[in-house]
Amino acid sequence: MRKWTISSSRLAKLCCAIPLLSASACWGAESLNVSTSLSPDDPIYKGLKDFKKSVEERSKGDIKIKLFSSGQLGADNELLQHAQAGSNVGVVVDGARLAQFVPEMAIIPAPFVFKDYATLKTFINSPVFAQWNNKMASESGLTALSFNWYQGARMLVTQKPVVTPADLNGIRVRALEAPVTIETIKCMGGSPTPLSWSEIYSSIQTGVVDAAEAQPTAVYGSKLYEITKNITKTNHIHLMTGIVVSQKWLSTLSPENQAILKEEAAKHGDLASENTIAAGETMLKDMADKGMTIATVDVKPFIDSCQYVPEKLGLSEAKKQVESVIN
Repeated sequence: MRKWTISSSRLAKLCCAIPLLSASACWGAESLNVSTSLSPDDPIYKGLKDFKKSVEERSKGDIKIKLFSSGQLGADNELLQHAQAGSNVGVVVDGARLAQFVPEMAIIPAPFVFKDYATLKTFINSPVFAQWNNKMASESGLTALSFNWYQGARMLVTQKPVVTPADLNGIRVRALEAPVTIETIKCMGGSPTPLSWSEIYSSIQTGVVDAAEAQPTAVYGSKLYEITKNITKTNHIHLMTGIVVSQKWLSTLSPENQAILKEEAAKHGDLASENTIAAGETMLKDMADKGMTIATVDVKPFIDSCQYVPEKLGLSEAKKQVESVIN
C-alpha cells in the first residue's frame, strides 16, 4: 500500500484554503482567522493588518493571523457559533451582536447613550465592562481580545433630507438583525429592514430599502455616495467593536502568546480608532465634493423619541451601570 505524506508548509496552505478547520490542524494550534464585514480600505481593516504584523513579529511566527474583509468568511453570527465550538476564528463585532450572550452588551450601541468616543472609551476601560466580558467568556465561551476598535458615529444616509423623526416616516432603513438596532430605527421614525451590510448597495439601488444608518467610513467604503444624496449627522450611536474569539481556542496558547494577542489588540485598536475619526472627517468632505449634502441638525427631537428604548429592551439596569462610570 502506498503511503502519502504532506509537509507542514503544505498543510498550512491547505488550512488557509479551509479557514474554519480546528486550530490544532493549522500551524501548530496557533493560527487565527479574523473576519470583518468592512472593506479593505476601511481604517479598521488597515489597523487589523498592523495588528497581524505586530502579533506575528512579537510571537516570532508562533501565531499566524489571516484576515478576511467584506464578510467573505461568512456571516458574523455563524462565525461566532464556530468560535463557541472552539474554532480558530475571530470576529469583529459590536454589542448588538453580543447581546445574545450578555444582554447588558446591548446598551453599548443603544441610541444616544454615549455622547462621544472619549466617553465610550472610558466605559470600555472600566471594571463594569470587564465584568461583562468575563460573563461572556464563562457563559458562552467567547471573549474579546480587546473591545476598543471604534468605527465612528452612525448617521442617517437617505435620499430625502431628514430634519426630524417625522421625516423618516415610511422610510425603509437597513438594520442589523438585532433588537437594539431595530428599536433604534423605529424610535428615530424609520421602518427597520434587517439586511446584511454586504447587500446594502444593491438593496438601495433596487429599492429593497430606501436608506441606511452607518458611520462615514462604512458609507464611503460601500460607495453609497453614488446612489444616495443626504447624510444627516444624528450621531445616534457611537459604534465600538472588538475582536471576539473562542475562549477555548485562546486557552490552548501559551500565557505569553495570549498576552501578546491581547496587548496588540488593545494597542492597535486605539490607533485604528484615532485613524477612523480622522478618516471619517476627510471622507465626509470628499462625499460632499461628490455631491452629497452633509447636514447637521438639532438632535434633541431624536433623543426625546428614543428615551424609552433602554427600558423597553430591559436595559435600565445596564444603563445605570454605564452612567455610574461616565457621569
